[in-house]
Amino acid sequence: MPPPDLMVVTDLDGTFLDHHDYSFDAALPMLERLRADGVPVVFCSSKTRAEITALQRRTGLDGQAFVAENGAIVVGPDGNGIADAGAGAAGADLARLRAALDRTRADLDLHFATFGGVTDEVVAAWTGLDLDAAGDARRREASEVLLWHAEDDDRADAFRTALAAAGLELVRGGRFWHVLPAGRDKGTAVRLLVADHTRRTGTVPRTIGLGDGPNDTALLDAVDLAVVVRGHGPAPGPLADDRPERVHRTTAPGPQGWAEGLTRFTTPSVRSHR
Repeated sequence: MPPPDLMVVTDLDGTFLDHHDYSFDAALPMLERLRADGVPVVFCSSKTRAEITALQRRTGLDGQAFVAENGAIVVGPDGNGIADAGAGAAGADLARLRAALDRTRADLDLHFATFGGVTDEVVAAWTGLDLDAAGDARRREASEVLLWHAEDDDRADAFRTALAAAGLELVRGGRFWHVLPAGRDKGTAVRLLVADHTRRTGTVPRTIGLGDGPNDTALLDAVDLAVVVRGHGPAPGPLADDRPERVHRTTAPGPQGWAEGLTRFTTPSVRSHR
């Protein structure tokens, strides 16, 4: 029998997906064990709804809950959005966000570029994605992705302050920076999903979270057991509860580290985890 109400919540780029080529072959044996035991695997990523649902199809996780755009989009296993009381319509959020970004870039004389302001070809060159995947990456609903310019580093604090005044938050991912509505990060998304699961089933799931970058800190703080996957850039943290019995830092990167971390918390088998 599968363990009762175990839920895995995972970042994608640099965690479940290889940082360089987006492969996930090394994660497949563990993923198959989780699927066989009926354990929900929730993708929680800066990627868009279109990107995540395409990856769900490739991994046999169709119909699972997911979190897109760093927490700005939260979708339950029924396919319906889960919103907190402060969340507005995604399209309206995005229009306000982009207007605020345009004003702030002009006011502070910043030079960052955004996914929304360039073409699929440019995003493909930035990311290494093919054109179709780059198009999916640009299909934002409630957040924007920035390619930050080092020459603007001395105005980063002023940028954050201006965004906060507009009700927005700046978070750093593995490759890019992300701007989204304040209070709608990955940690908030996890809490919404746990609350939804509890309403539907009457039980609180035990959560394992995995991530490799600063934008995963809130995710790792919101779960019962945290896996910090070895990354190629700044690491998550500091974590609110960094006890070794709760947090495992992997020696392997990407999907190899993903499997390593889950093995650490589900050994000798997923079925034995309590």
